[in-house]
Amino acid sequence: MSTGTVEAWDAIIRVPEARFNYNKCALIIIDLQYMTASRQYGAFKKLSDLGHGDGAEYAISRIENTVVPNVARLCAAMRRRNLPVIYARCGSLRGDGSDQTRRHREQGLTISLEQKEAQILEGIAPQKGDIVLTKSGSGCFTSTNLNHILRNMGVADVILTGIWTNSCVETTSRDAGDLDYRQIIVEDCCAAITKDLHDHALTYLDKNWADVRSCNDVLKSLG
Repeated sequence: MSTGTVEAWDAIIRVPEARFNYNKCALIIIDLQYMTASRQYGAFKKLSDLGHGDGAEYAISRIENTVVPNVARLCAAMRRRNLPVIYARCGSLRGDGSDQTRRHREQGLTISLEQKEAQILEGIAPQKGDIVLTKSGSGCFTSTNLNHILRNMGVADVILTGIWTNSCVETTSRDAGDLDYRQIIVEDCCAAITKDLHDHALTYLDKNWADVRSCNDVLKSLG
């Protein structure tokens, strides 16, 4: 796409920065569970067993070295201020996948909630007062009662983190925008399979559906 085309597109889709309320917001952590974000389990183990370990190294390294440590910092900051920390994980409430989308079933995301793969990564494990939701599809708003919970708490501002940037995070961001939530996506608290996919998603979402920020910027704003 030419520079002129990009500038023309930006001129009509970019919106002013939202007046985000850091005093009453919620942190949403998407799919940072053993099935999707650990070398030893689920997707990354399967890729390694199939001989695709090298192709998955960028993503799992970013999750381990960047995403999880930064999400842990955000969790600590939110809890200090008694602000909601909400996890969304893939899994089957019935255990057999019948409550999940066909796409998730065919991608092998059918796990019961008792399995290790359904648990949140140890480094960012939920604490007392945190909320854990089970997704039956990709978007947190369309496949859980997240919207109902946030409205009950009077929260209209959400901080989005997790995986994948161009899939479940992006879907959640688009739905949040349609539901009129103000939102921040924390760039270094998200990951995609490749850097290009990550960057492309954030370039489109920024100043369109959300405001993209770094973890340090969000921590500074949280005080």
